[in-house]
Amino acid sequence: MKKNLLIYFIFIVPMLITHGAYASEGLNTDLAILKINKKVKSLNNEILSLKDEIELIKENQRLNSAKILELFQLIELNLSNNKQVEKTTQKIQTNSSDKLYLDGKNEFLLGNYDKAITLFINFAKGSSNSSNIKDSNLWLARAYFENNEYLKSKDTFLDFQFNNKENSKYANSMFELTRVLIKLNEVNEAKLLLLDMIKQYPSHSLINKANQLLLDL
Repeated sequence: MKKNLLIYFIFIVPMLITHGAYASEGLNTDLAILKINKKVKSLNNEILSLKDEIELIKENQRLNSAKILELFQLIELNLSNNKQVEKTTQKIQTNSSDKLYLDGKNEFLLGNYDKAITLFINFAKGSSNSSNIKDSNLWLARAYFENNEYLKSKDTFLDFQFNNKENSKYANSMFELTRVLIKLNEVNEAKLLLLDMIKQYPSHSLINKANQLLLDL
């Protein structure tokens, strides 16, 4: 019996211990694999979740890009509309100011020189870029003359001539200014101006009247 117990302890127990160790080692390996699988599954879920988030971000970016493009289009449309409104406003203002000029000429022709003067002055104040501004100044000088305001007429004629040396009506202004000078008893100045006109514009339609006026002085 003692011999059998000895054999048991010498051979069997070590074998049992070794088998237990292997069994324990196998169990630990299985647990490790289980943990790894769980970790992998968890990572896969996180990856899927991140993919969904990335898709959402991409979609939001697409929507934001579309909104930004739409905003730029609205801005361009507003700018275009503002420019159109500005052009329309300028056109209305131009038409309104030109009406002052036309009304001034009509009042002049009707003999309402005070009204004509007021209209021409208002036109000049608000329409410095109008194509009629030069002619308006000439008509203002004429209105002053017809209204017996000779000093103002003279100054306005001189202002017209100073700024419009190449104007087609420059010769007309010279002849008309001589009549103003005569009214102011500046006869010598009137003669010199007539001589200058005759010299510069020998073929002008007013040249006969200029020669006759020069003879009368």
